[in-house]
Amino acid sequence: MKGLPRQGTISYGSAGNRGRYGLETPPPAAHISYKPGMVGERYGWVEIISPEKRWNGKMNHCYVLTRCTGCGSIQWQDRNSLTKGQSKGCQHCSQIRQIPKWLDRRLTAAKQRCENPKATGYQSYGARGIRFGFNSVTEAGLYLMKKYGLPSREMEIDRIDTNGDYAPGNLRFVNHTENNLNKLGTVLTRFEQRYWPYKYGTVIRLLSAGKSREEIIKLAETAVREKRKNWRMILARLEFMTYAMPEDIIVLPYRGNSSITADMAGA
Repeated sequence: MKGLPRQGTISYGSAGNRGRYGLETPPPAAHISYKPGMVGERYGWVEIISPEKRWNGKMNHCYVLTRCTGCGSIQWQDRNSLTKGQSKGCQHCSQIRQIPKWLDRRLTAAKQRCENPKATGYQSYGARGIRFGFNSVTEAGLYLMKKYGLPSREMEIDRIDTNGDYAPGNLRFVNHTENNLNKLGTVLTRFEQRYWPYKYGTVIRLLSAGKSREEIIKLAETAVREKRKNWRMILARLEFMTYAMPEDIIVLPYRGNSSITADMAGA
């Protein structure tokens, strides 16, 4: 082993080294050897990512380079402590969980939408300037739990102002229905054909273009009177339509950034 040429240690990036020896500050070594077969071994939260073994003055004591599978931090660990189960490898991730796993996952997804251009939904969040206004996911979770208590996992995280950040004062827990009401493009809380003279797609396009329900009904009556395309279908819907809509169905103003016009050909 002593005659082997020294191999370069590969850097995988770091999410903040919390140990005594980090990626840029390896432990001093009286002897260095290499064991490619140990790469990929996992102990607790960490896995070994380099074949390099840095031995101190005692030949039965060595350090190996590890990466935490939880937070991504890279640091040198005492291999004996790992193999004997005396250490789980990452002091941060091996601590008792401070917030429920389901809440951690949802806040992590929110953070990714705001900060990671490759994340699904980034165009609707980070690209629009919406920030994740907490130092960490745990901090955000502790804030929500302190302010609202811990709800059931069926509840969802909602931004009160849809153009605002994931930040103190702009977050709350709501049920799925309430969350849908606060989405940027929501114009109708629930669609039932018996209350409308047009099919769903046409109704949404007209509402999004700024038309009220009364104006949409008048458009339908005009289409029938002038015998426009699909006027017979529109007439049948008007004749069997229920004009009084229940209070739990709410028509909301469209809050998008672009104007939408309706194509009346597809009724």
